[in-house]
Amino acid sequence: MLVDIPQEDFEFLKELQHELNTQDTDGNAQPVFWSVMEEKETYVPEDCGDYKVITYDDGRWTLEEAIEEVDSLISECDEEIQNEWKELDKSDISDVYDFMKDYLMDDIELYDVVKEDVLNRNTGAFLTKRACKQYCEKYSYNHNNPHTYAMTAYRNFELEKLLKILRTLKLDGQLQEPFEQK
Repeated sequence: MLVDIPQEDFEFLKELQHELNTQDTDGNAQPVFWSVMEEKETYVPEDCGDYKVITYDDGRWTLEEAIEEVDSLISECDEEIQNEWKELDKSDISDVYDFMKDYLMDDIELYDVVKEDVLNRNTGAFLTKRACKQYCEKYSYNHNNPHTYAMTAYRNFELEKLLKILRTLKLDGQLQEPFEQK
């Protein structure tokens, strides 16, 4: 049985087949698909986080950023406050927060933060790791430290059959060997 497809589509299938048969599965069983994993920060109760941040109406500061912010504003304060800033132990974000709250701004809060990796639900699935990686590189500005994440579609018989067809389709006159997991 012959299937008539445009040469461009045939070349795409050949390249896709090669990629499916040679890509690393990152230790996952077939069928494998790829998704975008990214970092997410979650505010948690006090002393339960990985680190603390100071929040304000338009964003947040880490310890280093908060120190920079105070340094940019301190010249407008009187000499006594400037001296107190010079003497402050700036290694603890809680102390920097207390100083900022007391002398510079009322509308800030101190939060504990946990950083965790989460799957992005809006990017969908990619058939190849290469395609997912290209997406991450091209659209990284829409994500927080995006990277590829291999997932198995266990018992998804429809996807399993489609990927097996794509991996073993007779192209260039030769039947391709089924994929061997790395």
